[in-house]
Amino acid sequence: MTVMTDAVVPALDDARQAHEAVVDRFRADATITPPGPYRHMLEEQVNDVRDSLQRIEHQVRELRPRGLVGDSVDIARFIARSTVRTAMLPLTIGSVIVTEMLRGRQPMDERRLLRNAEDEYAVTARALAASRAGQTIAEEVHDQATADLLATLRRQDEELLERLEDSVAEHARAVAAAANGLRGENGGGLADAATRTVRTAADRARDVAQRGGRRARGAAEGAVREMPDPTRTAEEVQGAVTREEDLPIARFSQLSIDEITQQLRTLSQSDLTVIEGYERTHSSRRPVLDAIEQLRGTQPWDGYDTMGPNEITAQLQNVPSSVARQALEYERRHQQRQKVISAAEARTAQ
Repeated sequence: MTVMTDAVVPALDDARQAHEAVVDRFRADATITPPGPYRHMLEEQVNDVRDSLQRIEHQVRELRPRGLVGDSVDIARFIARSTVRTAMLPLTIGSVIVTEMLRGRQPMDERRLLRNAEDEYAVTARALAASRAGQTIAEEVHDQATADLLATLRRQDEELLERLEDSVAEHARAVAAAANGLRGENGGGLADAATRTVRTAADRARDVAQRGGRRARGAAEGAVREMPDPTRTAEEVQGAVTREEDLPIARFSQLSIDEITQQLRTLSQSDLTVIEGYERTHSSRRPVLDAIEQLRGTQPWDGYDTMGPNEITAQLQNVPSSVARQALEYERRHQQRQKVISAAEARTAQ
């Protein structure tokens, strides 16, 4: 029983927080949405999600008194929250892309409604990811009551997400049609492009949520299996939709492969993943991808990539020789700063 509640209660807490965010978003947007069917839908959803929150609260109260705090709580909470953050990333990026695509070409009122619809979609995707992960955890620890509750929430979230996906596309078409008097074929082309962007983001969100559910299953069983890291998955998605001017390597498409590989050494693991996502989506040059793979590795310690040489050399004085050896190998593959290499060599020799 302890294992079950230690895993399930944090997942329910995450689902509750995610659905509270849906209520807040929809309620705020309803106040500035013109009267009509769409505003009525937002208000109805606020009431429906509030009912779901009450059911979550009831289930938490049923479980929490019997729950004990332990390492499994931290694992389950980490997995569930990682899933939620990962699912949010592609939708946030999709929102930015649509906005940038249409910026300066649509009336403010239509643009605001579009942005609201994008935010509603994103926050619902977050709730869906939390429901899916929580359901998986509950199933794996054989808590059927919680699994059934979260399965119901997941289906409601999926239905709402489909409705919102269509609403975002409709708002995008309205913006395109109103922009500079564009009508017919030209306006349709812009609207269709916006719609494709939204649907691509939706597909990525669903894929990430499914990966998160599989990863949550491993945590609930007591061992996180070898699977793609949710953070890395999110960074790959970010790279796939990032504009070239926002990449961590300037003038990326104008550089030769040799110039790119030289600059890759200076990047953090996170930036390498962003570049990898961009490269796979665009040119997919094997030498660039191979160079990124060769630079892959775990940082010697958290935050290493963000530290300067002086900070690293100071830290090396206080780490075990095994960590210093890892830092030495990592530094030689990456930035090759002689000061850091010398300090790491000195520490491993002690």
